[in-house]
Amino acid sequence: MKQAQFYISLIVPCACGLLASIASAAPLALPQTCSGYDAAFAPSKRADSQHGFKVDDLWQACGTVWTAVSVSRNAANWQKLQITGLPTDYLGEGVVFSGGTTRLVSGYVGPALDVRLSLHGQSQVVTLPLTQEGHLDSRLLQQRDAGTSATVLKVYDQSGHGNHLLATTGKEVVHVGEVKVGQDEALSWGEANGPGGFVLPSSMKVSANNFFFGTIGGFSSSNSGHAAYPVPLLLGQGGAGHELKVYFGGYQLDGFVHVSDPFNPDQILNLVVNNTNSVFSIWSHKTTYSVQSGNTQSVGHTQQSAAFLQGGYIGYNADGGQWFEQGPNTGLWTGIVLANAVDSAHRIQMFHASAALHMQQTPQSKSAVVTIGDSRTEGYLVADGQNWPWLMQQKGQYQSYNLAVSGATSRHMLAMLPAAKTIAAQSDKHIAIVFGGFNDHLPQNKISYTETVHNLAQIVDTLQKMSYYVILVSESQTDPVLRQQLVDALSHGSLHPNVVVDPFSQGMPLFDLHNTTYWHNDFTHPTAAGQVELANFLWPSVSEILQQERP
Repeated sequence: MKQAQFYISLIVPCACGLLASIASAAPLALPQTCSGYDAAFAPSKRADSQHGFKVDDLWQACGTVWTAVSVSRNAANWQKLQITGLPTDYLGEGVVFSGGTTRLVSGYVGPALDVRLSLHGQSQVVTLPLTQEGHLDSRLLQQRDAGTSATVLKVYDQSGHGNHLLATTGKEVVHVGEVKVGQDEALSWGEANGPGGFVLPSSMKVSANNFFFGTIGGFSSSNSGHAAYPVPLLLGQGGAGHELKVYFGGYQLDGFVHVSDPFNPDQILNLVVNNTNSVFSIWSHKTTYSVQSGNTQSVGHTQQSAAFLQGGYIGYNADGGQWFEQGPNTGLWTGIVLANAVDSAHRIQMFHASAALHMQQTPQSKSAVVTIGDSRTEGYLVADGQNWPWLMQQKGQYQSYNLAVSGATSRHMLAMLPAAKTIAAQSDKHIAIVFGGFNDHLPQNKISYTETVHNLAQIVDTLQKMSYYVILVSESQTDPVLRQQLVDALSHGSLHPNVVVDPFSQGMPLFDLHNTTYWHNDFTHPTAAGQVELANFLWPSVSEILQQERP
């Protein structure tokens, strides 16, 4: 309970039934109970700059959202926001698309998704509406044949413009009904789904110097996917040379958000996308890109000369051309919004605030867990939010950042450290979990075991200098040589994490590589059940640190 003792100085109790300020224009049911040590309380005067808060930050608890007006030391001033609408309502008349698995526009009644699923052995295309309460009617999803997925073919536009999103032809890979974010079903990509996404109508256009794009939900990974990079958004792909792209990691595998336009083909922003239930958004306004994930923000610059960006893609697409041959998206989204001519930062803040309220987000959490590794952590060969960092994050209250990349070597893992430094600067308590090195010894990489151990030691040392509590995961039985090398380095003191965990020791479920319940037949990658085992094994170590009192 020490963690609760620390946070009690930042928060004061709030009544968990403050729903009176929510008008009938916001029909989604709000939470009646609260959970989590810092989710059930209102901010106090000590929720200040000393604890990492800044002006305009949001804090959501028990059906109420506050914003920081000032964050002076021991004298922070947080004011309640009166939220009377759904997220998209606050973006004004410029909205050109709004859709997902929840009601995002007040008063919208109609279909949410077209999906293809298997019922009684027959493939069928069905339309899933929203319920009266504004959630996806999932009854048909629950009735689909066991072991089958529901593939999303169309996302209906709730804005009234008819700009429905259609799955990329031949790349219909987005699922629904596999994973939830909060209480809502999510549109989900995944490593095993393959590349694919949605096409924006060619008639849809937004101002290059004044548009807004936002997603509500999460990402199962913050970094590149499958040794390339995911592309959540591409606007203006009509071939006129005025495209804008937003992607994570790049070929550097650095974990940062990147923006590309004709002015700068690869602008790296000082922001790492959060995997926790939150809002990710980019607002192009005059000569700046304001990018935000939860309460974290970064600003990029542009000199876009195009008047409009027309058409585009949501999520990874592989229609053709060098640009499109990249890694899959990792989105787990309940909402997608695109707007033109958003005229104020206040509208953006209220979009984030309404999403935090209705989707039960807690952007105020200042604990962070960062994972650095390879495909076994990214989630290779599993789909739809089934990697162990995502599963583990459902157990606690913290901001999660999965920097792992399929195919990453220990050299690539070193390149992830600047992103970890950025995350540390934005969090109050931070934990790093390091699990990798296996790929070093594949024939194409030719990295010696000596260098692997040296690189892992450097990663651990650097993270500790950033004030991370470092958990090292032992190598699996897949590489017994590296496994023993790490044991030797630990005993000699050349490798000194704060704690070592070994989910692969004899007697543990993950010990036997031939156990196909937990391992794929390549004897290297955990199955979905194996990912669950990793999450359950690692959580006690993470939970213990989260509960410790801050020094």
